[in-house]
Formats: sequence, structure tokens, C-alpha cells
Amino acid sequence: MGPMNKSQVNVAHIPRYPIQARWLSALTSVNYRAGHLDAYLEELVSGLRHGLGASRVMLGQAVAGGYQFIVSPELQPDEPTNPDCWIGLTQGIIAQKLSGTGITDIQPNLTVAYCGLPLRTPQGQCCGILLALRSAIDPFQIEDQQVLTLIAHQAAMAITLEHCCRDRGQPSPTLEGSGLSLQPLQLVAVNQQLTQKLDYYRAELQRVSARLQVESIAHTSLEQRFRKIFDGSNDAIFVIDPAQDQILEANPRATHLLNYSRKELLNSIKISQVHPEEMPKLLKFTQSVFRNGQGWTDELTCLTKAQQRLATEMSAAPIEFEGRSCILAMVRDISERKRLSAERKQAEANAQKACSHLAEVGELSSMIVHEIRNPLTTVLMGLTSFKKLELDGRFQSRLNIALEEAERLKRLLNEILLFSKPQTLTAKPIELNQWSRDLLGTMRSHPSVTDRMIIFHANPSSTIIAADSDKLKQVFINLINNACEAVVPGERVTWEITHPSKADYLTVRIHNGGTPIPASSLSQLTTPFFTTKSNGNGLGLAIVKRIVNAHSGELQIESTASSGTTVTVRLPVLKQN
Repeated sequence: MGPMNKSQVNVAHIPRYPIQARWLSALTSVNYRAGHLDAYLEELVSGLRHGLGASRVMLGQAVAGGYQFIVSPELQPDEPTNPDCWIGLTQGIIAQKLSGTGITDIQPNLTVAYCGLPLRTPQGQCCGILLALRSAIDPFQIEDQQVLTLIAHQAAMAITLEHCCRDRGQPSPTLEGSGLSLQPLQLVAVNQQLTQKLDYYRAELQRVSARLQVESIAHTSLEQRFRKIFDGSNDAIFVIDPAQDQILEANPRATHLLNYSRKELLNSIKISQVHPEEMPKLLKFTQSVFRNGQGWTDELTCLTKAQQRLATEMSAAPIEFEGRSCILAMVRDISERKRLSAERKQAEANAQKACSHLAEVGELSSMIVHEIRNPLTTVLMGLTSFKKLELDGRFQSRLNIALEEAERLKRLLNEILLFSKPQTLTAKPIELNQWSRDLLGTMRSHPSVTDRMIIFHANPSSTIIAADSDKLKQVFINLINNACEAVVPGERVTWEITHPSKADYLTVRIHNGGTPIPASSLSQLTTPFFTTKSNGNGLGLAIVKRIVNAHSGELQIESTASSGTTVTVRLPVLKQN
């Protein structure tokens, strides 16, 4: 038998499946016939190789000066016989320098898993060796060793009987190479002992076979579950051999992703056709996966049958498949995700650019307001001085209109300036019940308030918040004025403060029963320069909202024909130590 390299052992490796009782029974029932020892041993060796899933099984008979080997049929039957490379392993097992099963280096380029047993006569003398070999990635188990022990006893019995039958009739028949002499009566006793051992091992075989049948059923059930997961996965799953540029397995999602049939992927499509420009990158990635035991990347693309390039992410791990070191890759199409990510980044860049422009516009607005206020003040002073003159009715009317418009322009400029400034707060603890009573007292003289009835409901217990008193005044003066302007003289406006039990916020509600605000306008009331008043500028509620937000509060406006209009302000309560 000629030397094999590691790749040859892997190719010769047959996938290991649970041993079936039928196969074991058939193998142990092979009959020995005198004069046909080699044929009998070849049957044992060949059946044992296929049953164990071994790459090779070797049986050596002890002869003068060494061993005469019978080797199981190979995938390459014309390979020359050269057992010298196995002699060291054989002698190590017989001399008990090596354990009966393990992994060893036969040659610098050949590592194998082995399971070996000496063939011993009933007197315990060695008459040969039985050796099974497999790829190092699939070591032999205890069940394999038990089966090998049974076959080794059968082979040893056959060799002993063959030598005894060959020398029948001679006074002292000798087992060549073993130094054993047996008389006919002794031969009968030996045969009985061997038969008893064979019966024992057959009973042991039945026990092992029953357990293996249970394991086989469990293995089949587990394989079916994994197949369901494999076929039903939402990700494309491939088993690939990067070194051979082959796709070995693919699930339905993989065929849908690349638009190839499973037959095409497994028989005619190469990995390099799916990654035509990225094979060096893919090979580098798979080497990293073999080295680290896992890997992930989102830098590879896949080329579909329609020549469409898909951005993908790949999660991979090494796997043994059909005796080959392969890669199990889960692939997901992330083209849509990358497109949305690019759009989001572009939108963020546009928003940042818009914010920058808004900041410039805000700064420019502040400058323009300041530039207008100065000459406007001069104009107002001049118009005010004209009121001291005695003017006829027509000129007096025009002067009044000019003063009103100048005052309105002044208020507009002040509100624009207030809106354009950042809302920096000087917050201090405020007891809102008393603070609201004081503010209401100062507002009684306001023209829009004097002839309206304002009903104030304080919270039963003290309510303390952290707020900027001046800015909070702007909020409630604006809201009370709006509520009073919405009702006719004599009607009432309610101002109510509540603090729900154990809540971390308090609620201020200002309600009026005037004409309801159209539903289409409610969502725009806090938009700058949007107003429902004929003489409004649309900045009042926009400023209110900014101040409330600066206090980490919320502003809500509701209006219906049945209940009127309610403005709700929620403000966080100051936590007490």
C-alpha cells in the first residue's frame, strides 16, 4: 500500500453514520471455511471498512519476520502496496506503547485517526493485528472499538483454526510464527472457548446495536429539524469550498437571492462567478474564518444571474462537509439598508446645512431688527410730539393711524427679536399657586382683561417648580390675553392648576368658551407667522411653545364646538430632597 498525503485521506473518508444492527449481524455471521482464510479475512476487512466509515482497514497476520497485510479495497485500487509506513503504528499498538485508539502522524504530511487491536489466540499470544484508519477530523469512538474487538476475535479464531486444520494429522501441529502447539482434543476445547466468546460478543453486540438504533432515530430527528431550519431560513445559506471554488450546498433563499436554480449553483456556478472582482477579498475573509472559528463582513457584494450587484453582509463559520473543510456562510441582502443609510446621511447633511442657514438668517434678522428699531423710535418720538399740535380732524385721524401702525411695528420687531434669541433660562424655585395669583392681579388692568371674568382654581397643595419667572410670565400673559380676546365682554375664562397624585409634573389649563378654532388650523397655531387673528403677527404662540419646551414642558391646544378651547401646559415639578 503506497503512502497517502492528507488530501487523499480526506477524499477516502466516508461520512460516518450510526452502525445498523443488520450490518453487524451480517458481518458477524460470515462463515469461515477451511482453506479459504484469505477470502474470509478480506470479507471481514471490506465489510468493516464500510460499516465503520473508515478510509482503510488493514489486517496483518503474523509471519516469520513481520506481518502479511490484507488491505480493504480503496478508491484507488491500482495503488501499489507498501505497508512499511504503517509498521511503526502496528508495532506501537502491539507493544502497548500506543493506546488502542487515537490520532497520530504517520508521515510529516499525513495525520490520521486510528483504532487498532492485536489478534490474540485463546492462550493470549499475538497472531496478528486489526487496524482501522480514518481522517483525523473524525476520531474513532468507544462503539467503534467494541465492534473492532468483536471482529478481531472472529479473525483470531479463524487464523487459529486455519493453522490447526492445515497441520491436522501431524503429532505436534505448530502455528507458524506463534509458537503454539495443539492436540485434537485441545482443539475442540479451544473451539468451545471461542464459541462461548463469540456468543458473549454477539449478546454485547445486540445491546450496543439497540442503543445505536435509538441514537440513529434521534440523529434522524435532529437532522430533519436542522433541514427545516436550513430550508426555512430568511437568510441565504451556502456551504462553500473556497479552495476548490465550489458551492456545495444552498438553501431556497440562496437560490432566490442569486436567481439561480439549486442545480445551477451546485453543478455549474463557481464562487468566482458570484464574486468576480472580489475573490482575493473573499479568500482573505475565509482564511480569517478558518483561523478564528468565525467571521463577519459587510464589504462583499454578490453578482446575480441578471448581472445585478447586491450589497450583502456575511456571517461565516468553518464546517466539515463530506470530509472537506468548508465554510458555512449566512448571506443577507443589505442593498435597501445601505440605500436608506445613504439617504439618511444625505438628509442629515442637508438638515445641518439648513440649520446653519437658519442660524445665519436668525443672526441677520436680529441685526435687521436692531437697525429698524433705532429709526422707528425716532419716528415714534416725532409722531408723539405732533399730538401736542392743534390739527383738524382729517390730519388728526391720519396721525392716530400712523401712531397705531408704528406701535404695532414696534411690537412686531420686539417679538421677532425675542423669537430669534436662544431661550436661556435663569431658573429658580417658584410656588406656582401664589405666583399665578400675583400675575393675575397685575393683569386685571389690561384692556382685554378688565371686562372679562377670570376664575382661578389653585391646586389644593403647594406646587413648586423650577422656572424663569420673567419668561414664564410671557407664556401666561399671552395665553390669558388670547383666551380673553376669544370671548365677548362679561363671559368668563378659567385658569386651573392641578397636580396629580405622585406625578412628577403639574398641569395648568386655561379655558374659554368662545368660537372654536378650526381643526385644520390647530396643528399650525405654534408655527411662526401663522395666525387666525386679523391683527395678529403669528409669533405669540410660537414664542410660548419655545419657552415651555425650554422648561422641559409640553404645550397642547384643544378646541371643539361643544367644550370651547383649552390650552394645557405641563411643567415638571421640582423634586424635594
